[in-house]
Amino acid sequence: MTRILINAKANFWVVLSKAVNYILSSQRATIISYNDKYRRDTFDLLHRIEKETDLLLCPSEAYTIFMAVKVTEKINGDLAEVGVYKGGSSKIICEAKGLRTLHLFDTFEGLPEVGSIDSKQFFAGQYAGTFDEVKENLKNYENVYLYKGVFPTTADPIKTKKFSFVHFDVDTYLSTKECLNFFYERMSKGGIMVSHDYNAAEGVRRAFQEFFADKPEHIIEIANTQCMILKF
Repeated sequence: MTRILINAKANFWVVLSKAVNYILSSQRATIISYNDKYRRDTFDLLHRIEKETDLLLCPSEAYTIFMAVKVTEKINGDLAEVGVYKGGSSKIICEAKGLRTLHLFDTFEGLPEVGSIDSKQFFAGQYAGTFDEVKENLKNYENVYLYKGVFPTTADPIKTKKFSFVHFDVDTYLSTKECLNFFYERMSKGGIMVSHDYNAAEGVRRAFQEFFADKPEHIIEIANTQCMILKF
């Protein structure tokens, strides 16, 4: 995660922004303003997490998760993530959540069922991180609970809870639909749902579009592959 410090107001960079952004995205680099200490420190933190874990997020996606957790700190409710892999994005959430409780769900055996609607790059057993590996990666954080199995069969302990932030990284249509069905009614007003792969996986995209076709909330597409929902 390379940091390039520039003056964001320089006309030269405005002219060349498209070319620069293309090059940077291919190199997993990020442009930040030279005098913005908060963003600089945050990207340093994300860079450290990337080196500590197998983080399958580009820098802007990691930053979106971090900031979404931060801005929901005044919203009532716990936090959750479905699709933990090796705990990289979970660690980002932990760094931003304060003392709020985080619930983490994964099969810890890779993707479960992959349907015909899903993108061809996915297959059952893909992205398998181990329970012990994730537990070790997150051992220094408080109020973090791990649940092993296929969601939502593992969700009984949280069925009466409300949520301020949830993150999905489940890749497939069925898993995405299950996440939305479970968490939507449990989101506090002003809570945020973020999903990976909305712009990269047909099953994820279709699940969101079908689910929110009759809902008041809008699907907010974010740069790279993510989407976001702000609960009304």
